[in-house]
Amino acid sequence: MSYFSDTYPAFRYPLKSDDQPGLRPAQLGAIHAAAAHFVTRNDPGVITMPTGSGKTAVLIAAAFVLRAQRVLIIAPSRLVREQIAEEVSTLATLKRAGALAEDTSTPRVHTTKARITSAESWDALREFDVVVGTALVITTTTAAP
Repeated sequence: MSYFSDTYPAFRYPLKSDDQPGLRPAQLGAIHAAAAHFVTRNDPGVITMPTGSGKTAVLIAAAFVLRAQRVLIIAPSRLVREQIAEEVSTLATLKRAGALAEDTSTPRVHTTKARITSAESWDALREFDVVVGTALVITTTTAAP
């Protein structure tokens, strides 16, 4: 089993109201859309949400709903990588929303900060429930003839 499968029974879908914490309608819609997509398909899916709409909470909630074995998150920058790793490490937003109880255990999270170059380093990542990294962009320049 995995952390997300084992913890899934504790996951709830509270809807935010004026006086109650919870997930916003757009977040619930995105979580259910991801789940619906993978009921009948195995190809990648894309969820598009605007800035400030709670994408990170959706990302983490989807791991529970899909009962992920392990999760790889590719962030666009170091700053976003660190923010996501912190959020996944604490599950603070999902706990604040009431989707998870305050005493819910947290996943084992690893943040990659350098290129992984050995088989041993890759194998070491198996110890974690979530790995958060940034995309490595390699640029080359060609000298003019």
